[in-house]
Amino acid sequence: MYILEKLQEWFDSEVGQKEMGDNLNNLQKQERILNRQLDRLYKSGRFLELTKKAVDKYNSNEYQDRWFNRGIVPPETLFWFLYEYAKKYGRECSKEEWDKYSNCFTTSLYNVDNVYLSKVDGQGGFIQVFIDKVHVA
Repeated sequence: MYILEKLQEWFDSEVGQKEMGDNLNNLQKQERILNRQLDRLYKSGRFLELTKKAVDKYNSNEYQDRWFNRGIVPPETLFWFLYEYAKKYGRECSKEEWDKYSNCFTTSLYNVDNVYLSKVDGQGGFIQVFIDKVHVA
């Protein structure tokens, strides 16, 4: 109980209030930036082009080896960005699409221009990308 009291004391303090306000402002700023980037991609009409480039990049041996040689799982931040795009501008998939493109760890599935983006959660999470009914990442 002592820890909870100390946390509450910190949250109620002037320093705690300022830090929490700063953190909230930073999160709101990051969300505004993300939404501007998503809107810019939507207006450009280059979603499919960017998706194919991301798939090619992340599937390349050069990219994967560069990270694996350092003992790090290769980051796929563009897939997460594309997933956010699909959440905003795509549509949720039907039961038939779930049957075809999901697995037991899929938590959400979206379609944009015949590109399926699947969020897979387990011990960690990643995005699977299916283009033209072919699993590519």
